[in-house]
This record gives sequence, structure tokens and C-alpha cells, in this order.
Amino acid sequence: MLVNKIDGWFIKHSQFLKGLICFLFSFYFLLFSYLSITKHLSLHSTYLDLGLESQVVWNTARGRFLETSFGPQGSLISALSFHISPISALLSPLYWIWADPIVLLLLQTFVLSLGGLPVYWIALKVTESPLISLVLLNSYFLYPPLQYSNLSDFHPQTLATTIILFSFWYLYNRSFRKFYFLMFLGLLVKENVSLVYAGFGFYLFFIMRERRRGIFVFLVSVFYFLIAFYWVMPYFSGVSQGVLGRYEYLGKTPLAVFWNVISNPLQSFTILLMVSKIKYLFHLLVSVGFLPLLAPGYLLIAGSEFFLNLFSAYNPQWQIKFHYTAAITPFIFIAAIFGLKKCQSLLRNTSSLRSDEVRLRRGWLDYLISAYLILISLTWNVLHSPSPLFYKFDPSLYRVTKETKEVRRVLKRIPSDATVSAMNNLGPHLSLRRYLYNFPINFDRVDFVIIDPKMPHENFDLAQVRVDQFDKYLKRLEDNKNYRQSVNLERLIVFERIK
Repeated sequence: MLVNKIDGWFIKHSQFLKGLICFLFSFYFLLFSYLSITKHLSLHSTYLDLGLESQVVWNTARGRFLETSFGPQGSLISALSFHISPISALLSPLYWIWADPIVLLLLQTFVLSLGGLPVYWIALKVTESPLISLVLLNSYFLYPPLQYSNLSDFHPQTLATTIILFSFWYLYNRSFRKFYFLMFLGLLVKENVSLVYAGFGFYLFFIMRERRRGIFVFLVSVFYFLIAFYWVMPYFSGVSQGVLGRYEYLGKTPLAVFWNVISNPLQSFTILLMVSKIKYLFHLLVSVGFLPLLAPGYLLIAGSEFFLNLFSAYNPQWQIKFHYTAAITPFIFIAAIFGLKKCQSLLRNTSSLRSDEVRLRRGWLDYLISAYLILISLTWNVLHSPSPLFYKFDPSLYRVTKETKEVRRVLKRIPSDATVSAMNNLGPHLSLRRYLYNFPINFDRVDFVIIDPKMPHENFDLAQVRVDQFDKYLKRLEDNKNYRQSVNLERLIVFERIK
């Protein structure tokens, strides 16, 4: 029984196993820290959202609680007007030590790396196989949606992946105090995460038979979401309720959206059966060999996230290349683990087989599943991921050149008290200031207009302005007698207001 021998060897050599786990954790952390930082230094990070989040943290560190200049026409507003992510305030002390967006990128990578621990622990407790647990840990680090989230700038929501995984681990072990603490952290990440914890309330009530705790968790989570949507965001934004925006085609309130979906099944199925939506679900499941489909009940805990992403009118929400999978990823792995458990249980309950035959078959089943997971995780990472294993990996996104170094040197000389309108890919490097606008917002009112003349021609997402529009704005700046061109480099043009 090859697998039983391997498991036995791992148990006997526990220090080696711990070292292997530490190696996987360290390798992922170092690799994706390097990729995140070099992507930023090569001018491929963006104001939306690394620059925006950095400005919020920087302002909070200086006593301006969650303030940003991302309001209408560049007005100063609270970040609570568009998302409830007070966890950003808890990160602000880091900017007392080192005020730089790189801090946020390192923190995000470290937190995602830690998420591998509960994946391993849950798998070990459920499957009782160190080999399968190690393979699932490896699959976690190779999971493309996780890697895309990691490299998609910085978002507080991305931290939910690890917080939710630890939440489930402590809940599964009935460590309720630790679960409540993590639930508190989860609620601080973003308002929609509260609905995931409402799903935990159902799990407590129906699966764990903890009726009172389940009701408590559900009510607190739903109440938090309603307060955030109907009171906090409207208070800071000045509108009557939280903006539905991406769901307004379905209704004007959360209840109206939900009712429209369930009362119009033909319309709902038409939306869900779009090829792009099916591809999205396929990409979520394929890297773990579709094992979550064997335990779909655990996916239902994240039902609110599936609902929000699949019914959104905003295309990035149903792609895996952004951070919107952050609260779904934990349940992909939790469901995969219990799917494996179901396979093992089915074999154990085969009454026609002797106990030694069951152990033998289970050993080979574990071996086959481990080989299957390694093969499909590695293969899909090569076929569809942002990692260096990807067969179309573009190293230019992470190449720091003399030109990009010169751009950053110039940007550091811009006075921190100056008002700036900067192109999207330059915004993060100028985020340590109170007034920063995403070009072309206020481009004719600020002290400095800073643009990358090549980016509109190379990548709209990084520039956030079309080529034809950019040419018009550039011409207006050149003709504006209130500005002079103080810097003209291959990848940087700076217009400075004449005083």
C-alpha cells in the first residue's frame, strides 16, 4: 500500500513534513512578493486601486480617517462612501514605519500565504492523510484565481480569503471565541463579506446543530450589511442608500434585485447560461479537479458571492483575473476537501469488501487522487495563470528598466503638498498626498499633470483613457498658457502650473 507507506513516513518524519510546508509557504511568499513589487516598480500597478487604497491608508495614518480625493470632480470624501472597509484603518500604523504602497503588496502576499495553513489543517483533519493534505496545500498555492487576486494591485477584500479559511477551521473545531474574532475581522474587510458570514450562520444552525449561535451569527451579519448599505454608505456619500450600480438593471434595492432574480427564472437562467459565466465557473473548479462538486453544500456558504458576481453587470466580477474571487476561493478548497472525504466514506461503507481490501483500495484511491490533483493543478497553472509557469508569461510586465527607474526618480521630486492629476499607472507612485486625481480629472486645475505618453497606445486598462481622448487632452495642455512642460521623457511628461 504505497500511499499508506508514504503517509506513515510523513508521520514518522514530522519535522521534514513541517519543513516542506514552510518551504511551500516561503516559496510562494517570496515569488509573489517579487512579482507584486516588480510589477509596481515597472509602472504596471494602478491608481485604481493600489493608489487609491494607499492614499486612504496614508491619510488615516495622518489623522484623516479613511479620507480620499476620489469623490465627484476630485472632492475629498470618506472611503466609507463607496465601500465599508474599515480594516484599512487598522493597516495605517504600517505607514508610520514605512509609507509606501509596497507595504500593502507585501502584507497582501503574506496574508494569502498564511491561508495555506488552514487548508492543510482542514484537509489533514478531514482526510487523515498527510499526503493528500500536502497536495491540497500545493494546489492552493497553484490556484490561478488566488494568484490573480494576489497580483491585482491591493484590495482589502483579498484579505478575506485567509480570514475566512481560518474562520472555518476554528468553527469546525468548535473554537467559537476565535471564530467570533475572525468574524469581526471579516466584517471589517468589506460589506459583502458579511453575507458570507450569514452563510456561516446557516452552517452553524443546520449542520453543526448550534441553533442559538447560528441565529446570532446570521442576524449580526445581516444587520451589519443592512446598516452598511442603508445607513453608513448613504451618510458618507450623500445618496439615499448604498449604490447598487452594477445591479440596477435588476432592481433599485437589494430586496428588489433578489426578488427579480427568483421571480423571473427564465431571465435568471439566461444570465447564468452566458458562455462567459460558464467559463468563469469552469475556471473556479478546474484547478481542483472539480472535486467541490462532490460537496456542493459548502459552496452554498458563499452563495451570496456567487450571486453578486454572476448577476453583476460589471464584467470583471465574473472573471478570475481580478480580486472578486477572494471570498469564494476558501469554499472551493473546503468543498474539495469534503468532496475527497465523501470518496473515502463511500469506499469505507462498501460492505462487500473486507477491511483489509478497503484499506488497500483507499490507499490506491488516495494515491490516484493525489496524482490527479498534482497533474491538473500544475497543468492548469501552465495553461491559465499569471505565474511564471504560464506558457504565455510576459516578463516585460515585471521588468524594471532604466526608463522606469528614471520615471520614479522624477516622481519622487514632486512636492508632497502639490495637487496632482496622474495617469492611472503612475498614481500609486504619487499616492502619499492628500490631493491626487486619476487623469484626466482636474487636469486643468492642479499643480502638476503627470502622464505616460505611451500607455494609452499600449494598454487602456493601465491608462484609463483612450488614445483619441488622450491626444486631445495633451493638445489642450500644450496650448494652455498656465502650464509649462517641465519634464519630457520617453515614458513621462510632466506639466507644471506656472506660478
